[in-house]
Amino acid sequence: MTGKLMHILLASLICFSCTERQKVDVLIIGGGASGTTAGIQSARMGVNTLIIEEYEWLGGALTSAGVSAIDGNYRLPAGLFGEFRTRLIDYYGSEDSLKKSWVSSFAAEPSAMNKVFQQMAGEEDYLSIWFHSKLKNVTRKQDS
Repeated sequence: MTGKLMHILLASLICFSCTERQKVDVLIIGGGASGTTAGIQSARMGVNTLIIEEYEWLGGALTSAGVSAIDGNYRLPAGLFGEFRTRLIDYYGSEDSLKKSWVSSFAAEPSAMNKVFQQMAGEEDYLSIWFHSKLKNVTRKQDS
């Protein structure tokens, strides 16, 4: 695709408890850790963004799946991971609280991680989240 948007994707969403429609520039399917942070960053760039999430928690494997021990470099000082980490430290009151796991150098309760993701997402004016929703189909139309 060139610099000009050639096609528009229209997503038909099924929402278990609503018939809401919303025009967005970025649609993210799934509020896992990657989907949530992508949505937050997109919104921070001033882009109207919607995350649709089948369940009521953000963070995916880290939260609703209970795999809350993060592998890798837990000392990343900046970016969304750095902000997420700092907010967890604030939540628990110390950095040492994140170093109590025997399987990883960085771990927290799934509910705490969900709470932090929810707070970060909730602060963004350009971000909407539809919980209890999932993608039904996508129809591609030519841009006129």
